[in-house]
Amino acid sequence: MKIIQRNDYLNFSLDSVVISHFLTINRGVKKILDLGTGNGVIPLLLSRRCTAKIYGLELQETSVDLAKRNILLNQLDKRIEIIHGDIKKWNDFFEYQSFDAVISNPPFFKFDGNKKQLNNLDQLTLARHEISITLEEIVKAASNILRERGYFAMVHRADRLEEILEIFSKYKLTPKRLRFCHSKLERESKIIVIEGMKNAEKGLKILPPLITHEGRDYSKEIKELFK
Repeated sequence: MKIIQRNDYLNFSLDSVVISHFLTINRGVKKILDLGTGNGVIPLLLSRRCTAKIYGLELQETSVDLAKRNILLNQLDKRIEIIHGDIKKWNDFFEYQSFDAVISNPPFFKFDGNKKQLNNLDQLTLARHEISITLEEIVKAASNILRERGYFAMVHRADRLEEILEIFSKYKLTPKRLRFCHSKLERESKIIVIEGMKNAEKGLKILPPLITHEGRDYSKEIKELFK
Protein backbone atom coordinates (compact mmCIF):
# COMPACT_ATOMS: atom_id res chain seq x y z
CA MET A 1 0.00 0.00 0.00
CA LYS A 2 1.29 3.44 -0.98
CA ILE A 3 0.43 6.91 0.29
CA ILE A 4 1.09 10.45 -0.95
CA GLN A 5 1.60 13.06 1.78
CA ARG A 6 2.67 16.69 2.05
CA ASN A 7 5.05 18.03 4.68
CA ASP A 8 2.91 21.13 5.20
CA TYR A 9 -0.22 19.07 5.95
CA LEU A 10 -0.89 16.64 8.77
CA ASN A 11 0.68 13.27 7.98
CA PHE A 12 -0.79 10.04 9.24
CA SER A 13 0.44 8.80 12.59
CA LEU A 14 0.26 5.71 14.75
CA ASP A 15 -3.13 6.95 16.02
CA SER A 16 -4.70 6.28 12.61
CA VAL A 17 -3.23 2.79 12.46
CA VAL A 18 -4.43 1.87 15.95
CA ILE A 19 -7.98 3.17 15.51
CA SER A 20 -8.32 1.50 12.10
CA HIS A 21 -7.65 -1.86 13.73
CA PHE A 22 -9.82 -1.10 16.78
CA LEU A 23 -13.15 -0.55 14.99
CA THR A 24 -15.48 -3.54 15.20
CA ILE A 25 -16.12 -4.95 11.73
CA ASN A 26 -18.46 -7.92 11.51
CA ARG A 27 -20.78 -9.34 8.87
CA GLY A 28 -23.33 -6.62 9.55
CA VAL A 29 -20.92 -3.80 8.72
CA LYS A 30 -21.44 -3.04 5.04
CA LYS A 31 -20.98 0.74 5.04
CA ILE A 32 -18.34 2.75 6.97
CA LEU A 33 -17.72 6.51 7.23
CA ASP A 34 -14.49 8.21 8.32
CA LEU A 35 -15.18 11.71 9.70
CA GLY A 36 -12.28 14.07 8.96
CA THR A 37 -10.45 11.63 6.72
CA GLY A 38 -7.43 13.85 5.95
CA ASN A 39 -5.34 12.18 3.25
CA GLY A 40 -7.49 9.06 3.37
CA VAL A 41 -5.22 6.79 5.40
CA ILE A 42 -7.99 5.36 7.61
CA PRO A 43 -10.16 4.24 4.64
CA LEU A 44 -7.05 2.74 3.07
CA LEU A 45 -6.27 0.76 6.22
CA LEU A 46 -9.89 -0.30 6.70
CA SER A 47 -9.98 -1.65 3.15
CA ARG A 48 -7.49 -4.33 4.23
CA ARG A 49 -9.87 -5.55 6.95
CA CYS A 50 -13.18 -5.75 5.12
CA THR A 51 -15.14 -5.60 1.87
CA ALA A 52 -17.47 -2.82 3.07
CA LYS A 53 -18.09 0.36 1.11
CA ILE A 54 -16.02 3.09 2.78
CA TYR A 55 -16.53 6.85 2.67
CA GLY A 56 -14.27 9.64 3.87
CA LEU A 57 -15.57 13.16 4.63
CA GLU A 58 -13.01 15.97 4.73
CA LEU A 59 -13.24 19.77 4.99
CA GLN A 60 -9.83 20.85 3.64
CA GLU A 61 -9.74 20.87 -0.16
CA THR A 62 -6.04 20.01 -0.45
CA SER A 63 -6.47 17.02 1.85
CA VAL A 64 -9.44 15.87 -0.25
CA ASP A 65 -7.22 16.00 -3.34
CA LEU A 66 -4.51 13.98 -1.58
CA ALA A 67 -7.04 11.41 -0.38
CA LYS A 68 -8.53 10.96 -3.85
CA ARG A 69 -5.06 10.52 -5.33
CA ASN A 70 -4.23 7.94 -2.66
CA ILE A 71 -7.40 5.98 -3.40
CA LEU A 72 -6.58 5.91 -7.12
CA LEU A 73 -2.93 5.08 -6.43
CA ASN A 74 -4.02 1.96 -4.57
CA GLN A 75 -6.74 1.10 -7.10
CA LEU A 76 -9.50 1.34 -4.50
CA ASP A 77 -11.77 3.87 -6.21
CA LYS A 78 -14.59 1.32 -6.55
CA ARG A 79 -14.62 0.68 -2.80
CA ILE A 80 -13.68 4.04 -1.27
CA GLU A 81 -15.31 7.41 -1.95
CA ILE A 82 -13.90 10.72 -0.69
CA ILE A 83 -16.30 13.64 -0.19
CA HIS A 84 -15.38 17.30 0.25
CA GLY A 85 -17.57 18.77 2.93
CA ASP A 86 -18.20 19.91 6.50
CA ILE A 87 -19.00 17.26 9.12
CA LYS A 88 -21.51 19.66 10.69
CA LYS A 89 -23.43 19.57 7.37
CA TRP A 90 -23.39 15.77 7.15
CA ASN A 91 -27.01 15.65 5.98
CA ASP A 92 -26.00 17.40 2.74
CA PHE A 93 -24.28 14.14 1.78
CA PHE A 94 -25.75 11.26 3.79
CA GLU A 95 -29.13 10.07 5.00
CA TYR A 96 -30.05 9.81 8.66
CA GLN A 97 -29.02 6.46 10.22
CA SER A 98 -27.49 5.24 6.94
CA PHE A 99 -24.14 3.82 8.16
CA ASP A 100 -23.22 0.65 10.05
CA ALA A 101 -20.00 2.10 11.47
CA VAL A 102 -18.39 5.53 11.85
CA ILE A 103 -14.76 6.18 12.76
CA SER A 104 -12.74 9.33 13.50
CA ASN A 105 -9.31 10.61 14.43
CA PRO A 106 -10.48 14.13 15.34
CA PRO A 107 -8.69 17.30 16.52
CA PHE A 108 -7.46 16.62 20.06
CA PHE A 109 -7.11 20.08 21.56
CA LYS A 110 -9.63 22.70 22.61
CA PHE A 111 -9.01 26.31 21.57
CA ASP A 112 -9.35 28.81 24.41
CA GLY A 113 -8.61 31.90 22.32
CA ASN A 114 -4.86 31.91 22.97
CA LYS A 115 -3.33 32.03 19.50
CA LYS A 116 0.10 31.11 20.90
CA GLN A 117 -1.09 27.50 21.21
CA LEU A 118 -1.82 27.27 17.48
CA ASN A 119 0.37 26.05 14.64
CA ASN A 120 1.98 28.39 12.14
CA LEU A 121 0.11 26.71 9.29
CA ASP A 122 -3.69 27.07 9.26
CA GLN A 123 -4.19 23.56 7.87
CA LEU A 124 -2.31 22.03 10.81
CA THR A 125 -4.23 24.17 13.27
CA LEU A 126 -7.55 22.87 11.89
CA ALA A 127 -6.34 19.27 12.08
CA ARG A 128 -5.10 19.51 15.68
CA HIS A 129 -7.38 22.05 17.38
CA GLU A 130 -11.13 22.39 17.69
CA ILE A 131 -11.39 25.44 15.44
CA SER A 132 -13.76 24.34 12.68
CA ILE A 133 -15.53 21.67 14.75
CA THR A 134 -15.76 20.51 18.36
CA LEU A 135 -15.65 17.05 19.88
CA GLU A 136 -19.36 17.28 20.69
CA GLU A 137 -20.25 18.21 17.11
CA ILE A 138 -18.33 15.20 15.79
CA VAL A 139 -20.02 12.78 18.21
CA LYS A 140 -23.44 14.31 17.45
CA ALA A 141 -22.89 13.83 13.71
CA ALA A 142 -21.73 10.25 14.22
CA SER A 143 -24.82 9.43 16.27
CA ASN A 144 -27.15 10.86 13.62
CA ILE A 145 -25.40 9.01 10.81
CA LEU A 146 -25.32 5.62 12.60
CA ARG A 147 -28.09 3.06 12.40
CA GLU A 148 -29.43 1.56 15.61
CA ARG A 149 -26.70 -0.53 17.30
CA GLY A 150 -24.12 0.78 14.85
CA TYR A 151 -20.50 1.30 15.97
CA PHE A 152 -18.60 4.54 16.53
CA ALA A 153 -14.86 4.28 17.18
CA MET A 154 -12.58 7.21 18.00
CA VAL A 155 -9.02 7.88 19.11
CA HIS A 156 -8.52 10.78 21.50
CA ARG A 157 -6.63 12.16 24.49
CA ALA A 158 -6.83 10.19 27.74
CA ASP A 159 -7.17 13.40 29.75
CA ARG A 160 -10.49 14.12 28.02
CA LEU A 161 -12.04 10.74 28.81
CA GLU A 162 -14.55 12.08 31.34
CA GLU A 163 -15.82 14.61 28.78
CA ILE A 164 -15.94 11.94 26.06
CA LEU A 165 -18.08 9.64 28.21
CA GLU A 166 -20.48 12.48 29.01
CA ILE A 167 -20.88 13.39 25.33
CA PHE A 168 -21.33 9.75 24.30
CA SER A 169 -24.14 9.46 26.83
CA LYS A 170 -25.78 12.68 25.63
CA TYR A 171 -25.99 11.37 22.06
CA LYS A 172 -27.06 7.81 22.95
CA LEU A 173 -23.74 6.14 22.18
CA THR A 174 -23.18 3.50 24.84
CA PRO A 175 -19.45 3.01 25.55
CA LYS A 176 -18.70 -0.68 24.93
CA ARG A 177 -14.92 -0.96 24.55
CA LEU A 178 -12.07 1.19 25.89
CA ARG A 179 -8.32 0.76 25.62
CA PHE A 180 -5.57 2.91 27.09
CA CYS A 181 -2.45 3.39 24.97
CA HIS A 182 0.98 3.84 26.58
CA SER A 183 4.21 4.71 24.81
CA LYS A 184 5.99 2.49 27.36
CA LEU A 185 4.74 0.22 30.13
CA GLU A 186 5.98 2.48 32.93
CA ARG A 187 4.51 5.68 31.45
CA GLU A 188 1.03 7.10 31.92
CA SER A 189 -1.51 6.82 29.14
CA LYS A 190 -1.90 9.88 26.91
CA ILE A 191 -4.07 8.34 24.19
CA ILE A 192 -7.20 6.18 24.30
CA VAL A 193 -9.28 4.36 21.72
CA ILE A 194 -12.97 4.05 22.53
CA GLU A 195 -15.93 2.45 20.78
CA GLY A 196 -19.60 3.07 21.43
CA MET A 197 -22.75 1.42 20.13
CA LYS A 198 -25.87 3.41 19.38
CA ASN A 199 -28.72 2.78 21.79
CA ALA A 200 -27.15 -0.39 23.19
CA GLU A 201 -27.43 -1.92 26.63
CA LYS A 202 -24.81 -0.83 29.15
CA GLY A 203 -21.62 -2.83 29.65
CA LEU A 204 -18.14 -1.37 29.15
CA LYS A 205 -15.11 -3.59 28.61
CA ILE A 206 -11.72 -2.17 29.62
CA LEU A 207 -9.24 -3.93 27.36
CA PRO A 208 -5.60 -4.67 28.21
CA PRO A 209 -3.33 -1.64 27.68
CA LEU A 210 -1.65 -1.15 24.33
CA ILE A 211 2.10 -0.59 24.72
CA THR A 212 3.42 1.04 21.56
CA HIS A 213 7.18 0.86 22.15
CA GLU A 214 9.76 -1.51 23.54
CA GLY A 215 12.97 0.47 24.00
CA ARG A 216 13.37 2.63 20.90
CA ASP A 217 11.52 0.19 18.64
CA TYR A 218 7.81 -0.46 18.11
CA SER A 219 6.32 -3.19 20.28
CA LYS A 220 5.47 -6.60 18.85
CA GLU A 221 1.76 -5.76 18.76
CA ILE A 222 2.32 -2.51 16.84
CA LYS A 223 4.55 -4.32 14.33
CA GLU A 224 1.72 -6.79 13.77
CA LEU A 225 -0.66 -3.91 13.03
CA PHE A 226 1.66 -2.57 10.33
CA LYS A 227 1.69 -5.95 8.58
